[in-house]
Amino acid sequence: MLKGLKLAMHHHERAKEYTDNRVPFAAAEEEMTFQAAEQIMQQTMQQWQAPDRQTAEAWYAVLQQEFPDTAQPDTFWHEASDLGFRDFFSWGHDHDFGFGLTRKGAMGSRHIEIASECLSRGMLPQDLAGKKVLDIGCWSGGDLLLLAGLGAQVTAIEEHARSAASARRLCELVGCEATIFEKSLYHERQEWKQQFDLVYCSGVIYHVTDPILFLRICFAYLKVGGTLIIETKAHQSDRSVCSYSGSLEKGWNWFAPSYEALGRWLVDAGFAVDDVRLYRRPVGRLLASGRKGAEAVLSETAGFSRPGSWLEGVV
Repeated sequence: MLKGLKLAMHHHERAKEYTDNRVPFAAAEEEMTFQAAEQIMQQTMQQWQAPDRQTAEAWYAVLQQEFPDTAQPDTFWHEASDLGFRDFFSWGHDHDFGFGLTRKGAMGSRHIEIASECLSRGMLPQDLAGKKVLDIGCWSGGDLLLLAGLGAQVTAIEEHARSAASARRLCELVGCEATIFEKSLYHERQEWKQQFDLVYCSGVIYHVTDPILFLRICFAYLKVGGTLIIETKAHQSDRSVCSYSGSLEKGWNWFAPSYEALGRWLVDAGFAVDDVRLYRRPVGRLLASGRKGAEAVLSETAGFSRPGSWLEGVV
């Protein structure tokens, strides 16, 4: 009995020690209503609609013919759960061609929803004119078109070959001058260091096996004063923990961070604590932004998965 009591007290003290070490990451406060932000985003996407019905029908038909879904967007989680992500194709975000023609995608209108939350919480500027933006994991181009519609010069990367090609074709049809690379972020490009004003990464980081390296590359690509935006599946704990699914569960999910864990990831990638903002979305997922206030060496290089690389030092 006494031994059990001592053990319980020990666990209580460890929990108290953890509580005392929590980092007070700032919450992203509302700067405009979600409804107002959503209206801006919907209007932004309208510029990529066709000028007339005949053109809308032609664009729709071309993309259906050249990029048919090999797993249906609304059921692919079940149809393709035993496949690798590169082994099938489903359209990503809904694209409205105008005149009642919409290519439905697996992600629906979440690009508008998430960007609206980013705008309402002060993470995403309403005007990106003259800004260089990197869109990571563009799928069939929903986020890409939205960012370009806000005025950005967009570079996108997508490691799924069919998805990258579909985004490139969609941009060609609607007249969006974006550059799309069929590459993994882990094929880092030193020539991109400090080249981007904004790095936008929605619904991707829990699909990668090395989130700290991922974030460090993003940090390196940002100009001083630039911003990283992350949207992710999340663990609901109030402690600094991550859930792990791996390949034994459908969804190609690896690490899903808690609120505090995501904040700590960003700090370990180079962002100062005071430059990190977090927001728990109504659906339970997380939004985070990090502003690159200064160049920074990697705070701890032991165990870093690119030992001796340019990513460790001042970038």
